[in-house]
Formats: sequence, C-alpha cells, structure tokens
Amino acid sequence: MWGSGVISRCLKFVGVNQSQLIVCGYPRGGTSLLYNMLSTTLSEHFTFTSFEKYYIYLIHKLGNIASKAPLDINHLGPVDKLNVNNKSLVIIVVIRDIRDIITSRHPIYNDEYFIGYDNSYWPTNKELTKWAYVGSGVIEITNNIFKVRNRKDVTIIRYEDLVSDPDSIQSELKERYELPFEGVFSKYHEMQHKLAYKYEGKYQASDTSLVLEGSQVVNKQARWRASKFDKRIYEQFTQCPELFDILIEFGYEKDRSWFESYRTKFN
Repeated sequence: MWGSGVISRCLKFVGVNQSQLIVCGYPRGGTSLLYNMLSTTLSEHFTFTSFEKYYIYLIHKLGNIASKAPLDINHLGPVDKLNVNNKSLVIIVVIRDIRDIITSRHPIYNDEYFIGYDNSYWPTNKELTKWAYVGSGVIEITNNIFKVRNRKDVTIIRYEDLVSDPDSIQSELKERYELPFEGVFSKYHEMQHKLAYKYEGKYQASDTSLVLEGSQVVNKQARWRASKFDKRIYEQFTQCPELFDILIEFGYEKDRSWFESYRTKFN
C-alpha cells in the first residue's frame, strides 16, 4: 500500500498541489474571527476543522486542511519536518495590542482575565469543565512569534487592521498565497452555515456577550482604555516591563510615556 508521501508526490507530479492553512497567535487576539472569515470564503477549497484543532495532528493527512489554535504558535518549530506531504504552507499569525489581550475574558472561562504576561487559562479535561492557569502567557507566545515572523510562508496580521479594513487583509492574503476566495471577509457574517468556529454544544459559552464569532465586523479597538482596566494594566506592566518592549516592537507605541498616568494614579 502506498504511503501518503508517495501519493502526494504523484499528485504534485500531475499538477495537484496540497496546502495546510494554520491560524495561530495570541489567545483572545482575533484568531477566531479570522478563521471564520477564511472558512466562509474558502470552504470549497479547504477542509476546515472545528474547535481548537492543533495542526500537528492534521498536517500528515492528505488534502487541503485548515485549522485554528492560538497556541500552535508554540509548535511551529518542527512544521517543516512534520510536513511529510510537502504541502504548501499558509501560516497566519494574528497579533493584537497586548493591553486588549490582557484585559480580555473568555466566553467559556469568564471568571478571570484569560491571559497575562506569564500564563493563560487552559482546559485540563476534554469536557472543558476544569481550567487552570497553566497555558502560555504573552511573553512565551511573543518569543515564538519572533522566531517565525521571517519565514516566507508566515503572514502576521494585526487584529486592528482586520476589523478596520477586512477586505484589504483578504486581498493581501490572496496575493501572497494565491488563495481562491469566494465572497469577501466583510460579509462573512452573512454565511452562517459556513462558519467553522462556533461556541455551541459542549463548547457552549458561559457568557454569550463575549461571543463575537459570526457577528458583523465592528471596529472595536483599544478596549483597554476603559478605567475599569486601569489596575490590571498597571499591575501587568509593572510586574513585567518586557510588555513595554512588545508594544513598541509591534508599533502600538513609540515609547513608555502613555504609562505615566497609571504611575500617577497608583503611586
């Protein structure tokens, strides 16, 4: 019996190319929104996996397969070795102002801030009933983004750009990867039956007000500026000054002057 590698080489020989689409980045950073935009416009060309499927369990399979798991950003080191079928890789990393990320709560686990500089909450059982603060935090994730950002098959997308002009982001992806889109990102919410990522069934949200997947794109940015988050912002950046460098590196700030009002308030 032929292995998948042999089959893949035969397919490529006759002009059939296979692709693996991987969406990852910061938890609470916009990966779900992008994934649903992709699933509604590429469903005829990729098999879109559902809730939080890691690419490492999919890339060896034949066919065009798409997956979304934010923490796959930590698993991209061996991606070329795991790509036994020599697929074309489409790796999209979504970033966001980390002040919005560290002030975010999760639709399923909404009792605490979901992610900090050190760790994030993550389910410890398949039923998603038990969570612990053991997942990767902003610092680890950012370091892994830095490791892959210069790969030719990696595109880094800012959440803020995605919600302000989704169709321009789609055009950028189409040009870079030659993706055969059908429909436009800005109208993804009109194709509910094609949404790949939904909080339903055993993934039912505890707080439905936090579920935006499938909703019309709203250009909501800089939530962190609300005064109710002041203490959270102050504590995180005081405990981990590396967060200032991340903001500057990704172009969200030019220096640390924005933080002076927090120092004044809490000192």
